[in-house]
Amino acid sequence: MLVIIPDMFTSFMALPPTINQFYLDVRAESEVWICDKLKASERLGAIIAKTDFSLFCAISAPDADKAELRTMCDWGNWVFPFDDMFDNGDLKNDPTASRKIMDNLLSIMRDGSRERRSNDALIDIHDTVWERVSKELRIRDVKDRFLEAMSQYCDGALEVVEHHARGGRLDLQEYMAIRRRSAGVTPVIAMVEYAHKINIPEAVYRHYSIEELKRVCADVIAIQNDILSYSKEEAEGVTHNLIAVLRQGGMSTQQAFDHAGEMLKDCYRDWYIAQSQVPQVSQATDYDIQKYIDAVRNIMLANLNWSFKSERYLGQKNSLARKYRTVIVLDEHDGFATHDQGLEDFI
Repeated sequence: MLVIIPDMFTSFMALPPTINQFYLDVRAESEVWICDKLKASERLGAIIAKTDFSLFCAISAPDADKAELRTMCDWGNWVFPFDDMFDNGDLKNDPTASRKIMDNLLSIMRDGSRERRSNDALIDIHDTVWERVSKELRIRDVKDRFLEAMSQYCDGALEVVEHHARGGRLDLQEYMAIRRRSAGVTPVIAMVEYAHKINIPEAVYRHYSIEELKRVCADVIAIQNDILSYSKEEAEGVTHNLIAVLRQGGMSTQQAFDHAGEMLKDCYRDWYIAQSQVPQVSQATDYDIQKYIDAVRNIMLANLNWSFKSERYLGQKNSLARKYRTVIVLDEHDGFATHDQGLEDFI
């Protein structure tokens, strides 16, 4: 059946993206490098190329130097095959094995070493990214912020695995709380801090308004992704998706897409409110604060524009989906959307 998706190119998301001048060169270098590290099959190499996460990075950090953009692209090309293991791969129902991998990944970042050398190419790849980020001494706290963000992401991914393993339903608030962490947005924000050499004091970084801007960014990206990936994930049987959660709460498919659009509008409103509450410190500090705000906004722009260019979610129908604002999903069937509680209680 055909459903109408929300118009996501509104408010500050209507702005045209700026693409880093090194995008094409770095994309080619990063994709060749990660395929070599993974000893990737032709199929996996094609998936990495079609995903083209380097475009996301090039829009997120349009002013980054080539070396820093390369680090971002290497992390981006790493995160999708890593995340897919827990999302729809062999580990999606295995919390114990998943936790071991997460602990192994984070141990080098937390402790500076691990008990035994990793035999996992994905962990070895991330080690090289961490080494490059941790050598950046010109930016206060960037190591700690990236570590904190990666820890949050790993916690979120583990919560998804644990939910898969135990079954049951999540309400909307529970789902969004997990999704903010599992979407992997905060590590990207820390990466752009690193790539754009943004210095903001810890007191400002912990201010409510900055935390709220990050929350909005994570929610916007999660909602965007779930709208555009629903058709693919529905076909794969993946239920950890906003549209699926809303349908399980009693909405029709079209109602769920419409509600997701209203959630985006709420996020756009919250963005402007939070921005108005950002503290004013001094000219030098406020300059970096504005760079930070621009960075967070650019990440949302990057995700939306990349999602309609990449073939990860919509395949070769991405341009048609953007033009006509429609996607094809499976016909509604009995038993998927349940009505055992009122929509008002669910939302």
